[in-house]
Amino acid sequence: MSTEVTTGTEESTDMTVEELRAHTLLLAGQLPGTLRRITLRAGALSVDVEWENAPVQATPVAQAPPTAAPASPEPDPAPANLVRVTAPLVGTYYQAPSPGAEPFVKVGDTVEAGQQLAVIEAMKLLNSITAEVKGVVHAIHVQDGEVVEYAQPLVDLVPAG
Repeated sequence: MSTEVTTGTEESTDMTVEELRAHTLLLAGQLPGTLRRITLRAGALSVDVEWENAPVQATPVAQAPPTAAPASPEPDPAPANLVRVTAPLVGTYYQAPSPGAEPFVKVGDTVEAGQQLAVIEAMKLLNSITAEVKGVVHAIHVQDGEVVEYAQPLVDLVPAG
């Protein structure tokens, strides 16, 4: 669930950043669910609040079952010498240099040590994720645009030779 409050009116700019922060914390504390992200902006005031799961509703709503596409085809059983590339920071995972572009790597691709596998955007900075060893991409664990946590598995490599 996501809530967004944006205003550009003159009267709203009288609110200070501290007042905006206080109102946002109050909002986050009053609504049910696990808070995932809060973004505050002072220029023309903006608040983005995102929850991990939608809050529980008082009346049941019929929903279609989720049809999430896997990030990659089901991998073969993991080899013993598997090298797991994990997220070095919290941010948004991107598997291609720009929207609509070919991904940096796909399952089955051979990669060299130091080759770029993905990027993680954090605080408007793009951080390159590179292969630590030469090998073959065995599995990709996250989808493009997914928020990742520190040390979350991203890509599995089977070392060459």
